[in-house]
Amino acid sequence: MNKTIKTIYVILLILALILGGCTNKSPTGQAVNQQSQSKDTIKIGGLFHLTGAAAFWGEGEKNAALMAIEEINEHGGINNKRLKLIIEDGQTEFKPTTTAFKKLIEVDKVNVIIGPTWFSQVGSPIAEQTKTVMLSPSTGTVQEPSHYFFALWPTESQETAPVVKHMKEQGISKVAVVYSQNDWSVNIKKEFARIAKEQNIEVVEEFAVDPDESDFRSIITKIKEMNVDAVYAPFAFYPSQGSFSRQAKDLELKSMLYSGTGTGNPILLESFPEIEGTIYPEPIRTNKQQELEARYKEKYSKEASPPVAYAYDAVNLVALALMNGKETGQEVADYLHSIKDYPGATNTITFDENGRITQKQHVIKVVKDGEFVLYE
Repeated sequence: MNKTIKTIYVILLILALILGGCTNKSPTGQAVNQQSQSKDTIKIGGLFHLTGAAAFWGEGEKNAALMAIEEINEHGGINNKRLKLIIEDGQTEFKPTTTAFKKLIEVDKVNVIIGPTWFSQVGSPIAEQTKTVMLSPSTGTVQEPSHYFFALWPTESQETAPVVKHMKEQGISKVAVVYSQNDWSVNIKKEFARIAKEQNIEVVEEFAVDPDESDFRSIITKIKEMNVDAVYAPFAFYPSQGSFSRQAKDLELKSMLYSGTGTGNPILLESFPEIEGTIYPEPIRTNKQQELEARYKEKYSKEASPPVAYAYDAVNLVALALMNGKETGQEVADYLHSIKDYPGATNTITFDENGRITQKQHVIKVVKDGEFVLYE
């Protein structure tokens, strides 16, 4: 590691200690989007779902990104230039997300975008086509890998392996799967089925539903007739998960219910207390992450959503590249791929060849007595 990189790492580590109180080009292919930098400002984009079903996640990402930028600017910015975030709302819809990407890239001329919330199937192809770097705090799924798209959220295998392990420990041998027909849920389902087969857990049947489905009574009735030990239901959006849990209670489904990482959502619990008893995986939160989340709560007077620390890390990774003189999308992407064991708030970060993090452990939690607690 050369002297410049060491110096930059030290600066970011100082920011991490302060955090805890102790602790692209445009589509025309130009070499540098000149409008992304001015004499005293560097602009980066932020594409978050601030409305719709993913707003709880997107708002947290936006706030965390702004917090990271505020700290960077307070400590001298990027080589004496201030970092500025241009924010767009993807509205938890594919078309507005695509429109927001085009605006950030073609109008604002940014080379780097923090985001999108969830929708890698929209972001990754655009990143590849325009050579714009994207760092998503809340997707581990990349259907079409791009050199320019980085996913900080844990991968499908990192999320599903502990779920299968827990099922095995509970003596579960037969499972029904209910999943949404969207990129994340489909890939989670596939990885779950693969790992379950390795552990001799039979997936009796899979039920595909629309992402915004709200009536599951016929599916639940069929599952009851199967007499399975458990149901694995990694829904894309929380209203579907809540509706499924409510109807499962109404129809007296006795099988254990497992779901995805989005279960730990206070809005979901408040709207659908019937998720009581749902078992789900949650990425392990490091001490630095917990300290960041405490500061987030103090600053914004609300609990941090799951991707908050991932958005914070995304901004600091971009800052690291920019402080090291990387300007174009190609340069920033190459630099991020070269980073090894970056000491982030969420994890020690290294990206694989597809821009996904190489490691992240999970714990198993359950909704018990109206709280999200470790399964014991």
